[in-house]
Amino acid sequence: MNAANFLAGIAVVMVGVFLFFAGPRLIVVPSTQVQVIELFREEGFAVGDIWERSVQLDEGVSVNGTIAVISALTGAPSEISMFVADDANYQKWVAHGSPTYIFQRDMSDGQSYLFNVPRTGLYHFVFDNTNSPVKKKVTMTADLQKQVTINVPDSRVPYVAYGVLAVGCLLTAVGVLRKAPIRWA
Repeated sequence: MNAANFLAGIAVVMVGVFLFFAGPRLIVVPSTQVQVIELFREEGFAVGDIWERSVQLDEGVSVNGTIAVISALTGAPSEISMFVADDANYQKWVAHGSPTYIFQRDMSDGQSYLFNVPRTGLYHFVFDNTNSPVKKKVTMTADLQKQVTINVPDSRVPYVAYGVLAVGCLLTAVGVLRKAPIRWA
C-alpha cells in the first residue's frame, strides 16, 4: 500500500462528498424571473365626471391590465378616456396645465393596456368622462410585472462532484493496490 496515494485519494473523495452535499447551497448563479403582483382585481366603480386612484409604483415595472366599460344608463358597452401620470404631471393636469402622460388612450369595453413605469414615485390612474353626459360603470384589473434577480443553486455542481469523487476513488484504489517502495539501506 502506498500511503501518499491512499491519503490523497481519501482527501479528494472528501472534497467530492463536500461538493455533492454542500456545493449546491454554496455555489449559486443569479437568475432573472418575472414577479407578478396584483394591483387591482376586478375593481368596479362608477364615473360621473372624473375618477382618480393614486398608487406608489417602482421604476422598471410593467403595468398590465384590462378595462370593462358599460353605460350606467343602458348597460351597453361604452368608452372612457383613461390616462396615467406621475404626481408632478397630475398636479399640472389639475391646474389645467400641459401635462405629459405615461399612458393616455380612449378605452373601450374589453380593451387591455400596458405601460412601463419610468421612475419610482406616486402615479395617478385617472378616468375622465367629462365628454359624455352619461355615467359609466368601469371594472378595472391591473397587475405589476417586475423582473427580480434571485440566486438559484448551480445545477452543474453535482456533476463536478461526481468527477471529483471518481478521481478520488481512483487515487485511493491506486494507493491500496500499489506496493510501497522497498528501501535498501
